[in-house]
Amino acid sequence: MKRIKVIAGISLLTLLLGCSGKSPVDAGKNELNESSSSEILSKESSSSIILFSSSSSVEALPSSSSLVASGTKGCGTSPTLINGLQTITVDGVARQYYIDIPTNYNNENEYVLIFAWHWRDGNASDLIDKNTGWGSGAYYGLKAKSENSAIFISAEGLDKGWANTNDRDLKFLTAILKAVKTDLCVDTTRIFSTGFSYGGMMSNAIGCSMGDVFRAVAPMSGSLWSGCAKKANAPASILFHGTGDDVVPIDAGKDALNTYLTRNHCSSTTKSIGKNGCVEYDGCDDGKPVVWCEFNGKHSTPTFSAEETWAFFSRF
Repeated sequence: MKRIKVIAGISLLTLLLGCSGKSPVDAGKNELNESSSSEILSKESSSSIILFSSSSSVEALPSSSSLVASGTKGCGTSPTLINGLQTITVDGVARQYYIDIPTNYNNENEYVLIFAWHWRDGNASDLIDKNTGWGSGAYYGLKAKSENSAIFISAEGLDKGWANTNDRDLKFLTAILKAVKTDLCVDTTRIFSTGFSYGGMMSNAIGCSMGDVFRAVAPMSGSLWSGCAKKANAPASILFHGTGDDVVPIDAGKDALNTYLTRNHCSSTTKSIGKNGCVEYDGCDDGKPVVWCEFNGKHSTPTFSAEETWAFFSRF
């Protein structure tokens, strides 16, 4: 059976055998000091907001992923999930998330899957409205760039954030992944995560514990305060952090950066990448690049994050 792989708005015919997806790994142990992160992040609502600027879409490059391409159970079947709010029970707690399925969804096409996590005191609905919250575009500006090639997920945190106490948020994520992969046709080699502040911390928790499921993560102004499991398999990563961040200090962001550099065996030398001052570290494991985007600003999303994030995701 022929199946079309949809990447960055470009259809590539590929011949795939089978439709079984890979199950997520068990979540790692949580190391968050919940009270300290809540105190620090309470300043977030007073931080300055920097909006995304629009830019042209970026073509996908050939994949260098070591993950084995595989369509999910939802490939070739009629979906039951529809756009909008979904409820799922995890450990006896009702959790909610929004799903955004391309308007031209075809169950024979394998779609990119992108998780976008909200900031502290934000809501899942903030990310589905292009005019709400951090960034002037839905899902941190990535939806417009996807050109109907991606399925988006925006989940609702408990207590307005992602403390991930006892791995509760990673378990939530695992449940969403199971539901989506069972019902929709997903390219399991192109599952990504991004988020700002607490959402960046959640993306780092994912990067620390689910590197064999997620191809790449793009935390913005994040840290390791939502936990970081001690696992060897880390995904590709692009990290953004402001030099004057007074909510999540840049050193906390560099702790996350150093974790990816160590696990992906990168060197200490870098080269410039993109047009916005980002640098990519040399010598990283094949298909596991690490990019650091430091910008002049406080606790905010830089104007160029959507452009650089989509360009990075499109490499795989």
